[in-house]
Amino acid sequence: MSNNQVENKPVGVGQYLKNALMQGLQVFKNPLKLLPTLVIGVVWIVLGILSSWLKPFPWPLQIASFLSYAEGGLFGGVLGAVGGIAGKVVMAVFINSAILPLFEKKLPFVGVAGGIKGMFTSMSKDTARGISPLLKGLGFALLVYTIMNINQTWVNSMVGIVSMVLLLQNIGNQGGFLFGLLFSLANSLSKGRVPKYINITRFLTGMTLGFTLAVGLSLVGLHWCFWLALFFLFWGFVLGLIIKDKPAPPAMPQR
Repeated sequence: MSNNQVENKPVGVGQYLKNALMQGLQVFKNPLKLLPTLVIGVVWIVLGILSSWLKPFPWPLQIASFLSYAEGGLFGGVLGAVGGIAGKVVMAVFINSAILPLFEKKLPFVGVAGGIKGMFTSMSKDTARGISPLLKGLGFALLVYTIMNINQTWVNSMVGIVSMVLLLQNIGNQGGFLFGLLFSLANSLSKGRVPKYINITRFLTGMTLGFTLAVGLSLVGLHWCFWLALFFLFWGFVLGLIIKDKPAPPAMPQR
């Protein structure tokens, strides 16, 4: 979920991930661009140590922990640690998305406003076929959030908020890492047929709604994300089998 654009061509998942990795490594050509990641890394370490020393944890530091997701991965054993690593990657992407465009005198998060519009547009046409990818995305986001915020507390809910912003940017730009990854995955599963952008947008719309719901549940202290994830995923797949999508035309062979 990054604002670094990876061109959405009908390629396989393996090739897409290779292209994305090569593009991501370009940042090492300008070490100054690594500064935001290094700074947030130091913040995580300091707040993580203080949270284990200071009992109770002072409110100002709790707010700093909330804003930085510093305590993500410190609870829940191995699964919580894995989720915390994934969540910190998301946070690092968000912070770089906010700061790195300034190096090139560009505004950060271009496309977020368009993403909000795109959410409504994707569901305004052929609504019945849009329910399945929407529910799948909603359930998937709730499941991912459950892993990234294993104890589902408000202190670690910032990862859900930044995920919403990055998803809106992907929807608005019809690009970015996650949009391109889903495009390539759909291309691989459909055996060369051109994936429909609207279905990918609907899935990302569902994910955006899922993270919104997850954050809301954390703020009111309800630990329902995992069970709701199973509920929405189940009905998403059931409706996907009942309401068939119109077949897309096969991709034109490249010369």
